[in-house]
Amino acid sequence: MKATAPPLADLCSYADGAVAGYGVERTVRLLRRCLFVEAQTMRCLAAHLNAVPEWEVKCGLSLHLWQDAEHCTWLRDRVKEMRTPPLHLDRVPDPALDAFFQELLRSRTSLELLTGVYGVLKPAAIAAMNRHRTEANPLADQPTLRLLRFILLEEEEQLAWGQRALNTLIPPQQETAQADARLAWANHLQSYLDAAGGIDGDGERTTAAQLPPARAAEPFEPVRSPMRDQRFSRLWDSRGIGPGEEASPDERNWWMFYVRLTEMHVPELLALIIYDWDGQPWEFYRDMARQLWDEARHAMMGEIEFERGGVDWAAVPHEISFAEFPNTQLEPVDRQVLLWGVEQGLMKQDGKRREYEVARKAEDPLSITFQDYDWADEVLHAQFGRKWLLPEFESMEAMQQRYEIVRARYQAIIERDQALPRAAWWDEFYRKVPREQEQETPA
Repeated sequence: MKATAPPLADLCSYADGAVAGYGVERTVRLLRRCLFVEAQTMRCLAAHLNAVPEWEVKCGLSLHLWQDAEHCTWLRDRVKEMRTPPLHLDRVPDPALDAFFQELLRSRTSLELLTGVYGVLKPAAIAAMNRHRTEANPLADQPTLRLLRFILLEEEEQLAWGQRALNTLIPPQQETAQADARLAWANHLQSYLDAAGGIDGDGERTTAAQLPPARAAEPFEPVRSPMRDQRFSRLWDSRGIGPGEEASPDERNWWMFYVRLTEMHVPELLALIIYDWDGQPWEFYRDMARQLWDEARHAMMGEIEFERGGVDWAAVPHEISFAEFPNTQLEPVDRQVLLWGVEQGLMKQDGKRREYEVARKAEDPLSITFQDYDWADEVLHAQFGRKWLLPEFESMEAMQQRYEIVRARYQAIIERDQALPRAAWWDEFYRKVPREQEQETPA
């Protein structure tokens, strides 16, 4: 009888579908290891976000740690579907694999971090997932294979970005020495990954005696003050004194560009909430990773606006105290209280709605789009704050009271900085901003 359409939903041929492939137990074991890898990669990138001085690397890592959190969530959900109780998904599946991440966590420079993640870890993870896609039964395990296909799309994009980023971190005059150091660190990490049998655990394992001395013998403490590279000469404890309500819509619109740009301190605050706040449900870390990425997007929105205006976005003051103060002085719950309180305040009529209206009055279509999405994101973030903080407090009133106490400490830092003569920088900056009629039409 002639088929009326491609058979087997066009997933495979009859011959390929007749190959036994892997059973449920082996597939679940792989997925548990993969979800551990994705979660630990997210945590490692969060631990290093403040320490990385290169702006563009911060932006890339912010995207990737959110994607890794999403991948982990998808994998957790798939494991629960395969006769596996939704328990113990946060357990270490293999002490040797955990030892690899303890070494990766102790990367000492951006070059080491990117070498470990994009030179060792990501290629191995991609290879393990591709192997499963090749060898699993394409019909029996189709839900897993579909999931891995989507994950691999982003993992391969991450790897391509990471390899390009690595090439930018080595100055030509240091190429030989840095290449040697990079290779030594890659070999160090690879030996620990080999001791775990690779990502899937199926490889031949090296013995403990064959491993180089572990950096994990040293305690790890993340860098808590946001780092910037040599392009950023003005790292302040405030943004200085901005325009008043009497300023023109164009000037207030430019101030909003500047506020968006300098929001990188929010991802840097969230990164150490993720790293420091142990024992939370997985969904908490997923939500915090999403919020971190959103805030990095906002900073990049400002970056685009400054580039569009032909203005050096690294030369303006960049406030770091909104990350440095909570990262160094507050427990994780109070860090989130500070962030929630600020965002909750932006839900008022004079908050995000007003910023959107300023963009409309300035008749700036790109700014309108950016403020529109920024507003939507912040509504979501305020919801995250209520969702995860209310269980820590007796009531919303208790949360608000705690916010007022923490905010007063932060506000004292702002006020001290704004009392410095340098704080009155905005008027001179705005006078030099190229006006639309002065800007050349982009090629």
